[in-house]
Amino acid sequence: NIKKVVSPDSRVEMKLVHIDGDSLATGIATAVVDASVEECAAHEFYFDSREFGRTAKSKGATEYHSKQVNNHTLYYANTRALGFFLKSREGRSKIIWMKDEDGNVVMDISDTKDIIEEFPVKEGNVLISAHSVW
Repeated sequence: NIKKVVSPDSRVEMKLVHIDGDSLATGIATAVVDASVEECAAHEFYFDSREFGRTAKSKGATEYHSKQVNNHTLYYANTRALGFFLKSREGRSKIIWMKDEDGNVVMDISDTKDIIEEFPVKEGNVLISAHSVW
């Protein structure tokens, strides 16, 4: 079943894919971004900034950690409380980006277990899975 979901942001179209009787669902969010590819890449590394630390709770993060590996890679661990009767969701991501000779930027945001010992999932929380390439 594919169901449209009301997004908190009018610029984002959201859908939920769920198989009846299954406990898992897949969310799909689509948006057109009016920004350069460099601005999009910089946004991912914003997670490692002091400003994000000051505003994280207002953006839905109840806890977050970032760990820079090098100038093109960082780890990001975060927890979000969804409210209602839902358990908090935790993500563990490795963000890698590169810029080729033609100026194209490719960014890969993938699940990782590289930091699971350093940032273990709290009991009762759900570890989410997400992958994004742009």
